[in-house]
Amino acid sequence: MELAAINDTDVVLFPETALPGYGPKHIGRLDDYPWDYLAQHTQSICELARSTGLWVVLGSMRKGNQTLPLNCLHVISNFGEIVGTYDKRRLYKNEKDFYSPGQDQLVVEISGYKCGFLICYDNCFHELYDKYRNAGVGLLFHSFFNAGNSHASKIEDLMSANLIVRAADNQMSIVASNSSSRNSPLSARVVRPDGHNTLAKRHVTSLVYDDYPAPDLGWTYDNRIYT
Repeated sequence: MELAAINDTDVVLFPETALPGYGPKHIGRLDDYPWDYLAQHTQSICELARSTGLWVVLGSMRKGNQTLPLNCLHVISNFGEIVGTYDKRRLYKNEKDFYSPGQDQLVVEISGYKCGFLICYDNCFHELYDKYRNAGVGLLFHSFFNAGNSHASKIEDLMSANLIVRAADNQMSIVASNSSSRNSPLSARVVRPDGHNTLAKRHVTSLVYDDYPAPDLGWTYDNRIYT
């Protein structure tokens, strides 16, 4: 966050469950999870957001009304306040044994732009993007945890192509963040609706920067207009 701030950044996006760890890979069991400790660290990040003047999209988890917790993104303003929380809506296989699914999308206005939020497996469901497009979202923050795999996988090609198509079809820029732990099939990136990717180096902890709106956006299409 401090490095992002000195590089004149407005918003920083962290990967899925970056703060608490991804369940069950990093957590294992929930009955003795240190929720108070998580809350203390969340507050520290809020204070750092205020002191650096950054907006922060933080991968975390939270208790809800359900038995299982929610895999979430906290949106922290540059005043250090949590102004919205998005809960992952599409759970993959054994995630359903660890998390409860979220129910709603989240739109937050940052610097005058409508922003949306998704988490990992959400990207396989085009209707989630459609609804954000209908809400006027032009910038979408998408956090992933697909990393720590035992070997490389062909999913690398699919994940990259998926983000390009979602961005192009919905005329939005997508900021994607993922863990850099080997093997990680998706590097952090910013994908524009003209298909351009600004990429971080894989398997290296780093930041990737880009501008929004893009000053040099190339050819795009509107698939809702056809004559």
